[in-house]
Amino acid sequence: MKPWLSLFSSCLIISVALQSIVYADIVQVGTNAPDFTLPSTQGKNFTLSAYRGIKPVIIWFSDCCGGCEGRAKVMQGLLEDYGIEILAISMLSKANQTIEFAERIDIPFPFLIDTEFKVVKDYVGAYIPET
Repeated sequence: MKPWLSLFSSCLIISVALQSIVYADIVQVGTNAPDFTLPSTQGKNFTLSAYRGIKPVIIWFSDCCGGCEGRAKVMQGLLEDYGIEILAISMLSKANQTIEFAERIDIPFPFLIDTEFKVVKDYVGAYIPET
């Protein structure tokens, strides 16, 4: 197993464990993920259901912090090594901050803008932005 994948797996397990305690009734395992359409930092709209049955999709919620730069490279590795589609969703209330972050880290997957936190709330629950 690649070292970054092992690290990612550990983080994912911790993240899932924490979310199952705090947000147990948001999205249940074995159910369809709530569909959404969001614009990317490049201005193109992306719809989750367009990927259904085609390939696995990881939805990564990012607050565009310093640690997210490293996580973005892990996500890029999953995309390159396993062909897993990545949809990053910003948890910032200002679109220009998300655009600046996405340009700075230069990732090959879409970074989506959800300034009203509709998708964030569907998946994560109550969220209070800190911008």
